[in-house]
Amino acid sequence: MDADDISRSLAELGRRVAALEAGAPAGTPTAPPAVEKLLERLRGGPDSADVVLYAGVGGWDGQTLAWQVERGWEEIRQAPAERSAAVLAALGNPTRVRIAVELLRRRLTTAELAHRLNQPSTGQLFHHLKELLAAGVVHQPERGTYAVREQQVIPLLTVLSAVLDLRPSVPGEEA
Repeated sequence: MDADDISRSLAELGRRVAALEAGAPAGTPTAPPAVEKLLERLRGGPDSADVVLYAGVGGWDGQTLAWQVERGWEEIRQAPAERSAAVLAALGNPTRVRIAVELLRRRLTTAELAHRLNQPSTGQLFHHLKELLAAGVVHQPERGTYAVREQQVIPLLTVLSAVLDLRPSVPGEEA
């Protein structure tokens, strides 16, 4: 796929997302500003700042979420390392990733989480939940219930998606 193909694909994606957000017909020829900036960057035009763009749309908790974030490379490089490290450390355990994935489906009680994760020890489960809570990855909307905040659903999915591209391939595993 060459730059023109990518540009056309992004433009089409932008039109579709804009149409969803605006409730307009699918043929509306407008793209969100971040997509336009990304397209401009691909074309090498005057507004071609170094940016990272992520977006998502999908059903969650009985509603449709649409999210788009654009960050400059310098903003990312200058962000405090402690916050990033805390979130990555909290997600640096397979059980905690599984907890986050389950909570991306819907909010769950401690008992439901223990059952879904086949965790016989609630002590271990609480330890993992405490780490995720401290990092702000999950929250407790009410006693004994855990969830991912609406505004963090797509960023968390993005982190989990990016990890798929960061990790080295394992022999015998699909690329």
